[in-house]
Amino acid sequence: MSAIVMADVYGKNIAKNKPDPTKMLFIGRLTMVVATLIGVILASFSMDILIMLVFVGALWGAIVFPVIASCFWNRVTNAAFTSAVVAGLLMFCIARFELLPMVSAVAVLFELLAAVGGGVVLGLMTFGFCGRRVGLIVGAISAIGLAFLCVGFLRDYTVLLASLMAYGVSTIVCIAVSLMSSSEFDFSQIDQNVINYDPAKPAAEA
Repeated sequence: MSAIVMADVYGKNIAKNKPDPTKMLFIGRLTMVVATLIGVILASFSMDILIMLVFVGALWGAIVFPVIASCFWNRVTNAAFTSAVVAGLLMFCIARFELLPMVSAVAVLFELLAAVGGGVVLGLMTFGFCGRRVGLIVGAISAIGLAFLCVGFLRDYTVLLASLMAYGVSTIVCIAVSLMSSSEFDFSQIDQNVINYDPAKPAAEA
């Protein structure tokens, strides 16, 4: 976490790729202290470990598709990634804590989104073994099949519904926002976009 704050937040955005090493070190240490304090505060609440595990699973469900897609699809932007994660976590919380009544059209919509999430999970697993094309086919067929099974059934299993929704909503938002943008990422330029904050020292004289 401290590396992300140092390199991405400070080095790339605030310092505009010309960071002060002393400030970077200070920010990294400060981030570790703040993260530790947050951890201590959360631990003092004596929260149920199962609840924490569910939230970790929701976070994973919200980021897994954007992360994998960004490695293979040049249309995934920062806005698409961020909005996908936020939307996935938001919808997870709405379903998990039943902030909306799980009846009628709302329940059906959530179950369909969860069916998409199930298709995403199966599609990604297939993609890992059989490649992108087979993964897309399996994911699409699985989502359609799960839609018939989930409607009217999954609303009684709140945790599973919310977790699968995180996958589904994140995937839909990531694809939609990416397609709305005309920018493309050039993977061949990745060496120029990633900044080296520790340049090599000149070779010592013989």
